Amino acid sequence: MIKKIFIIILLLCFVASANVYGQRKLEQLDPEKVEEEQQVKKKEEEDKRMGPKWYDKVSFGGNIGGSFSNYGSFFTVQPMAFYRFTDMTLVGAGLTYYYWSRDFSTALGTVNISDNAYGANIFARQVLFESVFAHAEYMPLNFKVYNTTTADIKREWVSAFYLGGGINQPISERANVYFLVLYDLLHDPNRSFRNSPLDFRTGFYF
Repeated sequence: MIKKIFIIILLLCFVASANVYGQRKLEQLDPEKVEEEQQVKKKEEEDKRMGPKWYDKVSFGGNIGGSFSNYGSFFTVQPMAFYRFTDMTLVGAGLTYYYWSRDFSTALGTVNISDNAYGANIFARQVLFESVFAHAEYMPLNFKVYNTTTADIKREWVSAFYLGGGINQPISERANVYFLVLYDLLHDPNRSFRNSPLDFRTGFYF
């Protein structure tokens, strides 16, 4: 009987010791957890105070388009990178590629020229109100220039400087589509890539 009582007392002491150890361990972990949570909160507050990182302001997009008619046709690809300088100002740069084919009327008849044109562009957009923005862009383009007077064909760099505006439509948190109407201030009927100084574009960025 005494032996059983002794064993029961030992078991109770063991259980009590285990409970005390567990409580002490829990008390030891709680301050560590609190400190860890405080560090995470402090980092979040610092990130919020410093604002978004530069790479959070970068977007990529561009446009793909084409036109086909009896007078000529072209296919274009324009990959671009966008940087949100401020909430109202967007700047960027990109590359331009055209495959084009065009008929030229001369005294000797119609001449057809096809070519691969390439170049680059830099631009800036300023939000005016809501989804409406103003757009300025400089785009040098290298392509075959046909002289209708001398019938000479020479590859040249010809620059365009566009001014205009457009409408931006968000379709998700980061993705946007836009429509542009631009006018080339440097348009030359004899040298410019486009027949008209007007340029209509649809593109996207995300």
